[in-house]
Amino acid sequence: MTTRSGAKSLLWGLPIFFVLLAGFLIYVNVRENILERSLRENHALTSGTVVEIDERGVKKRDRITYHYTFEGKAYAAVRWLFVPEEWKSIVPGRPLPIAVDTTDPENSLLLLYRQDFEGFRLPYPDSLKYFVYPDER
Repeated sequence: MTTRSGAKSLLWGLPIFFVLLAGFLIYVNVRENILERSLRENHALTSGTVVEIDERGVKKRDRITYHYTFEGKAYAAVRWLFVPEEWKSIVPGRPLPIAVDTTDPENSLLLLYRQDFEGFRLPYPDSLKYFVYPDER
């Protein structure tokens, strides 16, 4: 009788687990979309500094930690993206543009690639072309 009740609770437990997992994944996706939309609709530009680039290997992306100041308050944030090896000695300490959500200043995005700027309908600065796209100098 114990094995039957154990199998029965497993049969009930598995679907409940998958429903909870699906709910969590939907929540994370919806929250991410809300934050991204808010940032695009309510952004202001500020300058920030990359303080660290860690090679984590998550989908071959690097963890970039950057600091910025908005309305007199200091913030720290992280962005995961691919950073070519030759940039790893150039990018840290260099001032880079940061898009900050004016309604939630902790919501930000380090702007580095051309598509980052296109998402905000901003022109790509010549200062970044120098090391991001050196063939276009």
